[in-house]
Amino acid sequence: MTTFVLTVFSHTPPWVWIILAALVALGLRQSRDHVVSRARLLAQPLGLGALSLVLIASAFGLHALSLAGCAAGLALGMALSRPLALPRRVQVLAGDRWLIGGSWAPLALLMLVFWLRYAVAASMAVSPGLAQTALFVLAAGLLYGAASGLFLARALRVLQQRAVPALATAAAW
Repeated sequence: MTTFVLTVFSHTPPWVWIILAALVALGLRQSRDHVVSRARLLAQPLGLGALSLVLIASAFGLHALSLAGCAAGLALGMALSRPLALPRRVQVLAGDRWLIGGSWAPLALLMLVFWLRYAVAASMAVSPGLAQTALFVLAAGLLYGAASGLFLARALRVLQQRAVPALATAAAW
């Protein structure tokens, strides 16, 4: 098993580790209180959603099964986010900006997406026939979509604070 893992890691292109480092840096930055604009708030979930579709299309093609998995995952991610209520601390600022309390959740989600993509790519490299396996295609789409749904729900929760300023001021800082 150790030899297999080392073989997989040794065949990973160097740019993959650069992406991992960038995602870790982005996640660490979000672990502290930070101010975001509407554009920056929406960039992450929209970018991740687009990336999920690109990853699905490049790995499996845009077939009904892969898209259905992604759509179901998106709904699942949004539903799972409700009890998490992330981010927990949001303060509405002037000029369409928000102060968001630091959290480790974005780093965890970014790592989930990275390692999911890594696992899917490595699995398909070892066993290319997986791309034709309905369960694998559906599961990958579901997981990509769920991660996107969690990020989208997080952004929507922040945007809702603008509509309900009483909630924003009631947030415990």
